[in-house]
Amino acid sequence: MAVKYYRLVFFLGFILIPSVIWGVQVKPDLESRDNYLQRQLNAISIQQQNSKLPQQRDQLNDMWQDFLPIASEALENLEQDLNPHLVQKRIDRAAAELNCEIHITPKATQKDDRAVRFIVTGSGRYTDLVKLVDQLEQGQHFVRFEKLSFIMPSLDSAQASYGAVRLTGAIMIPVLKNSEQTEVK
Repeated sequence: MAVKYYRLVFFLGFILIPSVIWGVQVKPDLESRDNYLQRQLNAISIQQQNSKLPQQRDQLNDMWQDFLPIASEALENLEQDLNPHLVQKRIDRAAAELNCEIHITPKATQKDDRAVRFIVTGSGRYTDLVKLVDQLEQGQHFVRFEKLSFIMPSLDSAQASYGAVRLTGAIMIPVLKNSEQTEVK
């Protein structure tokens, strides 16, 4: 039994035509359906997240209201607390620029004394140390030396050839005036 040519064409057409229709029309439609379903799920997820935003905003606002008095109290004396640290940094930087070695140690504050005091020790050449003291006294941070002494090296020591002079002193950083109070007066 021989298969006739027209039957073979019919069977090939019966298989080939639905395959072409599936590949050209149905498969892309299925992919676009899957993409649409994924976009719809993403939209639902974003909508749920957006519905939580007002609640999160209200929670953050409540947390800010709780934090604001604490922050205001902590920042009230920021200038007074920060100025000594800035002065220490300025002293270290100025000493490094002048090739001096400086050590700063906080001094215990006395009762009812709002000024901050430090013990300063260091070494370097005499001219550099004098320039350092001048820069600190004339600078913008209002450093005032309460005690200051230079100890010259003895002639028989090894430091005499280097010219290392030792500096010891006590500095005071006065309390800054509140700029708001001075403007009102």
